[in-house]
Amino acid sequence: MGVSREAQEFAEFLASVSAKSSTPGLDLAVIRDIVDSNHKASTEPEGVTYAEVDAGGVPALWAIPEGADPDKALLHFHFGGSVTASMHSDRKAAGHIAKAAGARSLVVDFRLAPEHPYPAQLDDAETAYRWLLSQGYE
Repeated sequence: MGVSREAQEFAEFLASVSAKSSTPGLDLAVIRDIVDSNHKASTEPEGVTYAEVDAGGVPALWAIPEGADPDKALLHFHFGGSVTASMHSDRKAAGHIAKAAGARSLVVDFRLAPEHPYPAQLDDAETAYRWLLSQGYE
């Protein structure tokens, strides 16, 4: 039995990440680019569409599964602490979670440190939450 196409693609993905990250002393922009490419390791959720939105001044992305309950929403904050990652790196993961929950998911693209020191991230999280409330979500 040979190696599956998916296993081969994943091995190629890991090799590309390894090649990009093997240089000592990478600057933050390169690290962020590598982290943002991590979504390539997962599959696209079927039946989920995406729409960028301004959540009260905070960039965000709706992950909207087919048949989602229009009265329910998840609030999703991307991984990476407050230094790396973005709404784009978590797009597929949020789509899979939203689909499983049967609700749309708002993926917040909060500001990153060190350009925006703490509590900027917390402020953006609260702003997005309050924006959801203003849209009629409980």
